[in-house]
Amino acid sequence: MGGRNVNGNLLKEILWPDTEDDLAGLSLGTSLHRLRKLIGKEAVLLNTGMVSLNDSCCCLDLWIFETISCKLENVLKCGDPQPVVTELADQLMTLYRGTFLKNYDSGWILLKQEQLLDRLIRLLNLSADCYEQYGENERTSRLLSKILELRPLSEANYRRLMQHYIKLDRPDQALHIYRQCQRILSGGFNIPLSSEIHRLARQLQAGA
Repeated sequence: MGGRNVNGNLLKEILWPDTEDDLAGLSLGTSLHRLRKLIGKEAVLLNTGMVSLNDSCCCLDLWIFETISCKLENVLKCGDPQPVVTELADQLMTLYRGTFLKNYDSGWILLKQEQLLDRLIRLLNLSADCYEQYGENERTSRLLSKILELRPLSEANYRRLMQHYIKLDRPDQALHIYRQCQRILSGGFNIPLSSEIHRLARQLQAGA
């Protein structure tokens, strides 16, 4: 929930949804006491019912991810920002090591998982646009492949990578991506493919 100024009542509802309010409040107090013993009293701040982690002595990968995301978003609005884009995009991909709290299925956590992944993919797509604009083809390929790895059930990601390889006159690689799409979406999940991706494949096969 961000780690800063989180409403204590909301925490009680999320962590102890079926518990009476007084007992949930006691549970929250006990949990915060134990957390302070583990990481330090000064690390957990309480202020009029709001709970925060103290950023003067705590560091969360989530905070770093959001900071780098904001920097990358701002840099991409400028002209010819390739070196900085490379650095920040690489930092984001290094930092994102998988699904946020993947072993938990709380609605709030699932929402945060999607928000983080959506933001990462959006920024990687924008970075790929930047590289493509300046002819950085290998970097574009790398980012589009990473996006496909992160979201393998989105046909649009396969199509974009195919179109990129077509522009580079690499029909074999484009067809390889099409067959991968068929195998995973159609074969693995019975997801019908669009006429657009079939049309791209037919054009490639005719050219071959």
